[in-house]
Amino acid sequence: MTTALIDLRAAVGNDGDLRVTLAGELDFHTAGQVEPRLTELVASGRQTLLLDLSGISFCDSSGIDLFVRVHRRCRTAGTRLRLCGVPPLVVQSIRVLGADRELGLTAP
Repeated sequence: MTTALIDLRAAVGNDGDLRVTLAGELDFHTAGQVEPRLTELVASGRQTLLLDLSGISFCDSSGIDLFVRVHRRCRTAGTRLRLCGVPPLVVQSIRVLGADRELGLTAP
């Protein structure tokens, strides 16, 4: 049995925004691994949380559901969530699932 791995790194930029970089496979198991940390980061009080997905090699509907839940938590906390570096296949999945409007995903 192999274990899917995901890496989460967080850093505050010069502009004061929080940049969170995810790398690896985002599926049912790994979404559950990173969700508590993302929830903690949303509560940090930053004005903007920039979620960099450029290192994501795979993302299923559990990962997209995670983005929606994080977005809702951000909205409740008064934090703006921005997705960047979203791989084309993830963009396509977000659109197919109808989450693009809620996540504010714009056409490339």
